[in-house]
Amino acid sequence: MKENLVRASKSTIEFLTEYYAAMEAKDTERCRSYYTNDMTVTFANAPKLEGQDAFITTLSGLLDQIESIHHDVIAAWEEDDDVLIFESLGTWTLQDGSSLSIPACSVCRMVDGKFADQRIYVDNAPLFAALQHDETVQA
Repeated sequence: MKENLVRASKSTIEFLTEYYAAMEAKDTERCRSYYTNDMTVTFANAPKLEGQDAFITTLSGLLDQIESIHHDVIAAWEEDDDVLIFESLGTWTLQDGSSLSIPACSVCRMVDGKFADQRIYVDNAPLFAALQHDETVQA
């Protein structure tokens, strides 16, 4: 991360790094621990997911379709009222070995050190198209 793009504490950067490490390990129960029970997640224009179970079910389904995922945190800002904003680059490796990188920006409300509301501004259309193609090739 470039120094001028960070206005977040070291502990917040470590939190994001550990959160993404859980996702990269496909450890959905560890991912669950980063969210409040009544959390919400919205991916761009997709319907809002409400509660840990809805999110973990969606995350598990997505992780089952890929070989691996890696996130780089590009920038992060902590704001008043427990708001965290961060930019990331997700690199998805599909089961056929191909990969693609997709940038995202997340705006989050934190409660007691956990995500309570996460709004992820991302265009996952290239990922979904690649996953659909990957399924067609394997069939």
